[in-house]
Amino acid sequence: MSAATAFAQFHAWEFGIMAGAGNYAGDINNMFRNGSDDSKEWNQFESSFNFYNAHAMGGLIARYNFNPRWVFRGSLLFSKLSGDDKHFSNDRNLNFHSALQELAAVFEFNFLDYRTGSLQHRITPYIFGGLALFHFNPKTEIVDKNGQTVTLELHQMHTEGQGFYADKSNYHLWQISIPFGLGMKFSLSQYVCVGIEWGFRKTFTDYIDDISSEYAGRNNIMYAVNENAARASDRTNELEGFEGVYHKEGEMRGNPTTNDWYNFFGITLTTKLSTGRTKCLKH
Repeated sequence: MSAATAFAQFHAWEFGIMAGAGNYAGDINNMFRNGSDDSKEWNQFESSFNFYNAHAMGGLIARYNFNPRWVFRGSLLFSKLSGDDKHFSNDRNLNFHSALQELAAVFEFNFLDYRTGSLQHRITPYIFGGLALFHFNPKTEIVDKNGQTVTLELHQMHTEGQGFYADKSNYHLWQISIPFGLGMKFSLSQYVCVGIEWGFRKTFTDYIDDISSEYAGRNNIMYAVNENAARASDRTNELEGFEGVYHKEGEMRGNPTTNDWYNFFGITLTTKLSTGRTKCLKH
């Protein structure tokens, strides 16, 4: 009985890869054009469907099949997120890019009985949901006073006064998200499962893009941090026809009532562990 139990547990594991694309939805979108904002949390989620600025995504996944319906999955995925006001004719003129790493644990629910290697139960749609830990670090490029292009880590620039205003602490680069979505999986052979899925990530930070609330004022940023930080915090003046235009302290820079989202869509390819005794699954 012990040997049979150990074999069943061993056979329940599948390991593989996921590859596809990831994209961002946040304060850089068409709802912020011309400095107006009437967005809600639903609008942030809805804007996830436009596949804006998608970048390559990939990583490792592992599944443990409790039974033909319930599955636990762990994953380690890597991608990139970015956004630019120029894509939406927004005279705020901010932009960012960030590498993204995500460690997630989710449960999948198969709508149909599914077993990799089965001839009868070989395809099913599924949904999933769980919890993830992710890391980001928004950056941008500016031209400094010497005419040189430099890359800035925006977290260290305190672009909205985070860290030097008493009531505004700086944001953390490690955050929690709630992954959820849907997919379809198919038993390609006796040992291989292929799937396609689309997953959304609801986060609890509004700073993936380093944009959330109000301008801190050019002079305040310059005094508290440095000139490069001041250049990164307010970039309207870089646009043709807006030379010398800077926003006043307290003017709207983003929408603090909604948090940012990111999304992954792609293909999974897993193989099950087996000792070769798989005839019982072919039914």
